[in-house]
Amino acid sequence: MSSSRLIEINHFYSEILDNSRNIFIYLPPGYETDEGQRYPVLYMQDGQHAFYKDRKGESWDVHKTVDCLIAEGRMREIIIVAVAHIEDARIAEYMHENPYGHRVFDTTNQGELYEEFLVREVKPYIDREYRTLPDQEHTALMGSSAGGLVSYNIGFRRSETFGMIGALCPFFASVDLRTMEDRWLSRVYTEKKALRIWMDVGDAEGFTVMEKHVRHVADTLIGAGYRPGDDFMYYYAVNSGHSQKDWAARVHAPLLYFFGRIGTPVRIDLHGPEAIGIEGPKRTLNPVVHYDSGFMMTDLNACYEVADPELLDVTTDGKLLPKKEGETTVRYRNGSLTAELAVAVVPSVSETVTVQAFVKVPASTPPTTALYAGIELPMIREGLYGGTFEVPRDMSFEFRISRGLGMHETDRQGREIPYRKFTAKDGLVLNYEVENWVDAAPVSEQR
Repeated sequence: MSSSRLIEINHFYSEILDNSRNIFIYLPPGYETDEGQRYPVLYMQDGQHAFYKDRKGESWDVHKTVDCLIAEGRMREIIIVAVAHIEDARIAEYMHENPYGHRVFDTTNQGELYEEFLVREVKPYIDREYRTLPDQEHTALMGSSAGGLVSYNIGFRRSETFGMIGALCPFFASVDLRTMEDRWLSRVYTEKKALRIWMDVGDAEGFTVMEKHVRHVADTLIGAGYRPGDDFMYYYAVNSGHSQKDWAARVHAPLLYFFGRIGTPVRIDLHGPEAIGIEGPKRTLNPVVHYDSGFMMTDLNACYEVADPELLDVTTDGKLLPKKEGETTVRYRNGSLTAELAVAVVPSVSETVTVQAFVKVPASTPPTTALYAGIELPMIREGLYGGTFEVPRDMSFEFRISRGLGMHETDRQGREIPYRKFTAKDGLVLNYEVENWVDAAPVSEQR
């Protein structure tokens, strides 16, 4: 049986952007043996992490996932074109012109030029050199974080070229942690286009990408006419942070949605708060529907029953509307499948809680004024960072302590360590200690 191939094109030059980058291409198992066959194409952002890992990030291992789904007969064969970013230009190229005027990263946005690069230089090259199905119906675009944002923008601006858009943890807004202002980084599109859209966000991303921003865009899409469970799939990923490993763990779902079959629902997991205040932050249920294919999504057009409707209402998109104090049960129903959640309605729940966090670092740590441990920790004194912070209640953070992008903690020998995680509860005190850094020599070699 034939196997898939990975091809690397080094220094692909763009006249539009006047720079060069690598492009990685996945050819499916049947490409070499069936010369009359043409294939759908998935274009991916941050291409250096699609198939490989490096010191600044893990890999999505998309080729392994696709190989498996094809071998099991769950999706058709496709070509993947993974376009690497240029590190110093990534944010600028992934940001389109911002109608709100926020310049969070002090860059000149080049998203429109990057869009032209994909449409006028990369895609024509791929369609010329490989046996593609070049039409809109068979062409997908996918990315995560800022790569998810640029995929969303290009999809709506070039829906005649791209018919499927995967936006994983799209970076729609940045939060100013001093003022808690939401600084939107993109237009939010309100018109319906001929697109099939996958959009998701993790529940442990902290302030990096917040579910409330992604959900606002999802609600806007539904208001524009997109149908949840049909041409729009949303997934609020449980126990998921903002990293390559998290995107790798669920990339099979958009792949099945775009190029395979999602199958039949077999299980429901109903997630939500144990308590909601009549006064306090608004909360939403997260009914995750699991399918026999391995596909999963959050149902935004659900059927709920409240055991005591005098206490609480639930809208079809999962919003909880408390009315008076008491305890009740919410039941989700999808055909013969059901799931229940006990919910207490209380007078008031605070928006934020107080969290203390402290990090000790080794003497070899390069000078830095702050560390990042889910939240930014200022220096207290040499070797110690931290403080007291007001954090949204029940917000979860999954992270490695870092001094910045690509400068995260490791064990003493420079090996990767598990991600840390906490959920903000009132009075939580966190104490961490860093053994070493990924960009430092092993401790045994340090002088």
